[in-house]
Amino acid sequence: MSRILFRSSVLAMAVAATACGSNNDDDGQVNIPSDPPVNERPEQCLEDPLNSGYCLVWADEFSGEAIDSEKWSHEKNCTGGGNNEAQCYTDAAANSWVADDMLHIKAIREDATGPNQIDDDPNYDPNDTSGSGTYTSARLRTKGMGDWKYGRFEMRAKLPFGQGSWPAFWMLPSEWKYGSWPLSGEIDILEAVNLKVGGEDRIHGTLHYGDAWPGNKYSGEAYQIPGGLNPADDFHTYAVEWEEGEIRWYVDGDHYATQTKDGWYTSADLDNANAPFDESFHLILNLAVGGNWPASVNDTGIDESAFPQEFVIDYVRVYQCSEDFDTGKGCASTDGEFVLNPGTTPPAAPDGEETTVFDGEVKAPYQWLTWTAFGTVDFEVVDTGGDYGDVGQITWNTDQGIGFFQSTDSYDLSDYTYVEFDLRVLAEPGDAGSASLTFRADCGHPCSSGDYPLDMPAVDQWTHFQIPMQELADMGLNTASVNTPFVISPGWDNQMGAVLQLDNVKLTK
Repeated sequence: MSRILFRSSVLAMAVAATACGSNNDDDGQVNIPSDPPVNERPEQCLEDPLNSGYCLVWADEFSGEAIDSEKWSHEKNCTGGGNNEAQCYTDAAANSWVADDMLHIKAIREDATGPNQIDDDPNYDPNDTSGSGTYTSARLRTKGMGDWKYGRFEMRAKLPFGQGSWPAFWMLPSEWKYGSWPLSGEIDILEAVNLKVGGEDRIHGTLHYGDAWPGNKYSGEAYQIPGGLNPADDFHTYAVEWEEGEIRWYVDGDHYATQTKDGWYTSADLDNANAPFDESFHLILNLAVGGNWPASVNDTGIDESAFPQEFVIDYVRVYQCSEDFDTGKGCASTDGEFVLNPGTTPPAAPDGEETTVFDGEVKAPYQWLTWTAFGTVDFEVVDTGGDYGDVGQITWNTDQGIGFFQSTDSYDLSDYTYVEFDLRVLAEPGDAGSASLTFRADCGHPCSSGDYPLDMPAVDQWTHFQIPMQELADMGLNTASVNTPFVISPGWDNQMGAVLQLDNVKLTK
């Protein structure tokens, strides 16, 4: 049964006056001093602060007869969690329930269908059955009912085991201020996969941050409980303490890892050292089945004979630091024997008066990419001879396609004044009378300059373009976080047959 222990306030007792310490009035009466004032409990706290300074602000002891709908909501979808997982998440009583003062989340081998979008997607339809899974399970969250910036987030639980099992206690941003995953961050308090398979006994604490895929980053540490204990054999307490600029991980009170702002970032705001872990997050409890990570540990696939499996949670508690609620600082606990994970520092901005993107060859860190709704946009390097030599030649075999230079990471280009390039039209699109040309620069969807129209040059004539970075910024480009400084295309729905040549693509100050 769950129990919460609180520190009680101790009131000072009045002491009778003695011969050498009495406080007598002239009439001989003894004045006994009144009790000293008791500090008022901070309004955020449900009970008096603990000795560490943390005080309880939210808890679920799972002592009722049902899951508390004022604290948790169920996500219901069959999206595979973005990791090719095999489960559909449901709100069925067979997949999650409260009994014996415990929350039970159960993964069951059974075919299911459901929505093929996550619950927060604007196109989410609870009646959609286009998604499917071969297991059912549950994913609960506190979003909109429990959202916090900074604090200690703690769970006591017994984990499931077997090939394909993936329990997690973690946090996601509630408002996604910095953009879609992982630009706004993710805090994994506890994850484990395939426990007991091949002796697997590790748990993991991880952060996700950085740029949009494929520029996403993660850093974390694995931990083994002392004494060879397996997390699937008994209950253990898992927690993070999160304060401004620092996050710490604990198992049964043992501080095993720390990460700091020196090792995380979001490409959406490279100037903010605390971002993205400076906004409100909510809690998530789920049991996934299979997926990319379990398949790469110990074995591959899923061992159907291991299921059903249960993730059993005794309690979840949230504390905040009464020393400083705004920053969460002043209540840290550590034994000094943890791993300081360096994380990943943000990419350095390009240096020099100009940065070349293409001059007959694509320059690192950029690469040439294309996107089409159908057909192809073909790119090749050709030798034109004369002054230009090798140039990039782009052929549109579609009416809806773009070509672009993109880097894996985003860079701060706010010190640059222009995007410059030379362009020659070898062939206009099919409807030459309405031919047009469009440029743009992107800073990770949905951040973009939008379409910047260019005059279509005469055929077979090299033309130099110099596009002011400030004009792109005025149109919506975040110049402090650019991963795609060059996107080119003829006008939409009139591209087929167009052939362009490019050279001397660069950023200049």
